Amino acid sequence: MSPNFNERHLEKCWNACWHRARRPVEGVLVSKEEASKIAEQVIRNIAIDCLDGPDSEADFTVKVLEEASSATRSVVAEQRRSIHDPQVYHDPDDRRYEENLDLDRLKKRDPQRGFQDREWNRLPSLLRPLAFATLSRKGIKGPDAEDVFNDTLAELVREREDGSGAPIMDPTVFEELIPLHTRIVGFRAVDWHRRRGTLKNQPNTGESLEALTDNPDRPVQFVDPSSDPEKTTFESIYNECEGALSPAEWDLVFRLYVAQSHTIQDLIKDDAFCIRAGIKASASGSTRRRVLADQVTTALEKIREHLEN
Repeated sequence: MSPNFNERHLEKCWNACWHRARRPVEGVLVSKEEASKIAEQVIRNIAIDCLDGPDSEADFTVKVLEEASSATRSVVAEQRRSIHDPQVYHDPDDRRYEENLDLDRLKKRDPQRGFQDREWNRLPSLLRPLAFATLSRKGIKGPDAEDVFNDTLAELVREREDGSGAPIMDPTVFEELIPLHTRIVGFRAVDWHRRRGTLKNQPNTGESLEALTDNPDRPVQFVDPSSDPEKTTFESIYNECEGALSPAEWDLVFRLYVAQSHTIQDLIKDDAFCIRAGIKASASGSTRRRVLADQVTTALEKIREHLEN
């Protein structure tokens, strides 16, 4: 493991890994013992990978959190599959819908008929209240909301043009289907408003957006099956903006805001860190504070601009 990792950072990393293993996605809750077992294995595996070359604390933590989430979801899926119970490890406090459906059955695809398992008969009634709440907030109601909702169901089983399969094949556990569908609903809501704007402003010109989205020969695809769009995590920001910041800037952001292992005052006193940050060893405390504050502001501004673009 990188010699730059101190005990305090590893402790915080372990805690973050354990919490992510315990709740890898909203609606899934594994036992404390199982979370500890997964976190221990994940930390060990990532640490071994880092023996070949030092990773920054930020990069190491991102790898740990992503691996913990993936490993736990795989464990939950296998447990449910082995005993044929999709409710195993479902958080009893999750009241968004009545119960999980069988994801394996939803993923079952007949070569000729497509996704035809009877479990699909139960899916619309489960997703409809969640989807209609989202559409209502976006100003789409009544028959229009029903039309958009039906489009989103079709989108779940539509094969992507890049050959990566239909969106329904992406989730490992059923709980991931909820944010995936919410994201599709959001995209379809944008399509609906754009189509309305097009029909209002240019009623007799151009190809309609509906033709573009509903034409089976040229469908609009949703290739980003990420987690809850309302929930931003450090690893999602890091993956989106990795190239926007230098390793030193990521290290600074991670220490202050993610691991919260240091304060600006701590970093001012750390001669080695200040030197890596480009601050002369002879610089005064006030100078160090000003330079580090400027670097933090610049790093956060880069992240903001990258996410907005």
